[in-house]
Amino acid sequence: KVLHGSELMLNLYSRLVLRLPGIFHFLSESSVETNITSHIALTQDTPGDLKLVIKDCSHLLGGFRVNLQKG
Repeated sequence: KVLHGSELMLNLYSRLVLRLPGIFHFLSESSVETNITSHIALTQDTPGDLKLVIKDCSHLLGGFRVNLQKG
């Protein structure tokens, strides 16, 4: 049972930048961007038992960039 008025929308943007040492240094400063959107709700199965539920979740890969170091 979804509690009335307890639904929220969560929008999470993230960017991952790689900084790698040693043999993989040529990939340093490469990045990946993503945008995650989800509807979350507070539910109650039994009195006093509240749960946070992800109702749906979609993601969009914003893009990626690869920087190759010289050499």
